[in-house]
Amino acid sequence: MLISSHRNVLLTIVVSLFLIIAGCGDSSTDSGEKNNNQNQSASFSSGLIAPGETFSYTFEEEETVDYYCTIHTPNMTGQITVTSSADPVDRDTVSMENNQFVPENLEVAPNTEVVWVNNQDHDHDIKTGTPSSDGNGDY
Repeated sequence: MLISSHRNVLLTIVVSLFLIIAGCGDSSTDSGEKNNNQNQSASFSSGLIAPGETFSYTFEEEETVDYYCTIHTPNMTGQITVTSSADPVDRDTVSMENNQFVPENLEVAPNTEVVWVNNQDHDHDIKTGTPSSDGNGDY
């Protein structure tokens, strides 16, 4: 009888600790997901961009947006920083050259249209995020 009582107490402690730890993990994960969504409102996927073709997106809010070519990961990545401290222009350009985005890091003002130009002899595409965040093993 004494052994059975100790097992029940031990089981209760283990289950309680598990619920406490699981509860903490759930709340921090939810909070992190909300923060990521709030920090990056821009979301795009260009589809294939043939040689000589373009893709454009207008960045409206101040944020930092990572993007990459899913065909040429992990080396073909870029970043757009949208900030009110940048000089306002209607349009800015990123070139695709030597399987790189040029410039790799671009700073633009809110409401700027960014145009990506494929200056190579093969297809590219552009998707928000990073190669490791895609989850499809493209890195």
